[in-house]
Amino acid sequence: MTLATLPSGTVTGRTRSPDRASRTRQVGPGWEVLLMPEHLAELVTHTLGENTVAASAMGWTFAHAGHRGIFLPELSDDPAWPTGTTYLKAGASVMLPPFHWRLAERGGTEGWVALNSQPLSKPMLLHPVVTPIAAELANRPLASTEF
Repeated sequence: MTLATLPSGTVTGRTRSPDRASRTRQVGPGWEVLLMPEHLAELVTHTLGENTVAASAMGWTFAHAGHRGIFLPELSDDPAWPTGTTYLKAGASVMLPPFHWRLAERGGTEGWVALNSQPLSKPMLLHPVVTPIAAELANRPLASTEF
């Protein structure tokens, strides 16, 4: 089963068994990945969901190890993405869940969150949404655990 064929024609991987765990894949060519902490990604998705035009900015989304990843066209790192996110350039490695794993079916911790018709997200529409939300989260004081 093919995990994904991105616009560059690159096949990101194959899975042989429904029980196979997430596997490391090489990023690119033609696509790169932005990783965001899960909370930031949920806020971005919620904000985009309020506007149907902006909602089309988000392509395929996956979850792994407390982060959400989105696929972007190669060289989408200018302007730079905000602190707290990780931009993986072509040639880097990323953990992708098997294509048949859905987040809701995996206990909400790992799997594919969204598989919209277009795999690549639109950085020119996402950057102005992600940046202020990430800045706001970075400026919030940490909650005290002392009573």
